Amino acid sequence: MRIKKIVKGRELEVERRETLNEMFWSTVAAHSDIPAIGYWGNGELKYISYREFGEKVKELAKFLISLGLKKSDRVAIYADTRYEWEIADFAVLTAGGIVVTVHSVLNRQQVEYILNDSESRIVFTEKKYADNLPEDVDVFLLEEINQFSGGDVTDEEYEERWRSVEPEDVASIVYTSGTTGEPKGAMLTHWNWRFNALSVMSITPFYPGEPYICYLPLSHVYQRLVFFAGISRAATAVFCTPQQFLETSRTIKPVGLVVVPRILERVNAGIVERVEKSSSFAKKLFYWSRNVAVECGKRMSRGENYGFWLSFKRFLADKLVYSKIRGNLGLQRIRFVCSAAAELQKELAYMFNGMGIPVIEGYGLTETAAPSNLNPVGRFKPGTVGPPIPGVEEAIAEDGEILIRGDNVMKGYWRKDAETREAFTEDGWLRTGDLGEFDEDGYLIFLGRKKHIIVLDTGKNVSPIPIEEELLKNSLVSEAVIIGDGKPYITALIVPNFKMLISIAEERSIDYDRTKTKTARGISGEEEVVAVDDKLLENPEILKIYTKIVEDVNGKFAIHERIKKFRLLPEAFTIEKGEITPTMKKRIHVILKRYEKLIEEMYRR
Repeated sequence: MRIKKIVKGRELEVERRETLNEMFWSTVAAHSDIPAIGYWGNGELKYISYREFGEKVKELAKFLISLGLKKSDRVAIYADTRYEWEIADFAVLTAGGIVVTVHSVLNRQQVEYILNDSESRIVFTEKKYADNLPEDVDVFLLEEINQFSGGDVTDEEYEERWRSVEPEDVASIVYTSGTTGEPKGAMLTHWNWRFNALSVMSITPFYPGEPYICYLPLSHVYQRLVFFAGISRAATAVFCTPQQFLETSRTIKPVGLVVVPRILERVNAGIVERVEKSSSFAKKLFYWSRNVAVECGKRMSRGENYGFWLSFKRFLADKLVYSKIRGNLGLQRIRFVCSAAAELQKELAYMFNGMGIPVIEGYGLTETAAPSNLNPVGRFKPGTVGPPIPGVEEAIAEDGEILIRGDNVMKGYWRKDAETREAFTEDGWLRTGDLGEFDEDGYLIFLGRKKHIIVLDTGKNVSPIPIEEELLKNSLVSEAVIIGDGKPYITALIVPNFKMLISIAEERSIDYDRTKTKTARGISGEEEVVAVDDKLLENPEILKIYTKIVEDVNGKFAIHERIKKFRLLPEAFTIEKGEITPTMKKRIHVILKRYEKLIEEMYRR
């Protein structure tokens, strides 16, 4: 394969390769009294020390060995994110097994596919998911995890087992989210995970006892890698549901966070919604301070000084606005917020950084045990996902595909030899299936999935990401999907910000069926409007507002990239309907199928 450019991350000093088991037990030995885990119980935070965590892992691992678990046997974990998930995780790993992760939002057919494909005969789950499992597996409930006993397995047998595991042994099979097809099981070794934890901690380190929040799906590589990294530095993982996120953040004041862009977008939308209901003075003050933050963020990303006048404005804005926002979010001592799994709007990255909330973007794959790129704190560049992390090298193929080589790259796909061969070039580069380019500083610019690039019937190529990003800059737009592959022109499906839409309807006395308004607790912990009456979206006044938004966006693009028609959707995209993945990535093929008739309407001549 011909390559246009290669960029290498800085050197990563590694004394020796080690397993996750060695990492875990060395931390337990060195920091036994430090809290390893925090969790909510009876309305208050409770903590488990590293010593107690180690004891629980050891007892459960001995129980698994007593059941007859052999090295490399697969054990599935099918549950929401909770601290018992990680007790089961390390118990399986130290017993020499392979952890198979199963998203808790998958349906029975998808769950059975993963269990059958991986040949997992033991499953750790929760009571609420137990009925979703086939009858031919042994089911153990995480709620009862403290009741399992190691029986006759001795400490010596257990230690011999965990020490027998090698760095190149498979630690986990993680199935791809299937945004473009059938899920495949990526085989990730102990060293894949350990290497990435070392690399990431060299950029955004934790220190012993520092708190961070664990709430994203542990079945996905992103949150699980962060947990492993936290263990490597004896940090304290505080577990909560997404709905408890805000309360947890205010309580523990984390030093680091990992998020998906949707959370930052929701936080921003929540701030704007509250501001819009405030006095005209409060509105002016907020929007002035936001503009100051964006300007500060832009200068910061370019490595420039603020200068006297901008520094003075930022000082005022911080006293009057930013400090209150940080306090409300519990981010008074935050050192980094890592955003990954999808693209973050540039303006939001500038704004949060300018407000003293250092948001950095990263990029990675299931196949690379989470990140392969990460923006450095203080030298972030919105619109990029940063340079390759230490120890990783990347290339751009002649057709624009991003290629990766490094110790974080998977061993291959579980029992899929043909797919594994297709995933690598002859000289060992992992084909990501994504398009990108490097800027002058070696920062990677993500340009989208190769399969998601739109080719119009005129032969013109259109990248949907920049158009969607421009639409999302408007607070009245919650989500957008750009369409046009094989079509004569570009169209869009737009999910409005329903809460703001209803406010407009009430102000203008627009009639609609209020009984069709549906709410749900969102990722910010607040009640979000997730559906409205179709009639509201068909109102001429509402359509006029969104037509103006689309026209403003069109003015920033070439003629073939402009949106000719759009439709407003009455419901938010959901994980339950399969329209987004558990990490909030849009599953385009599912969305296109669901709204097939609506899309056909936009292409009728």
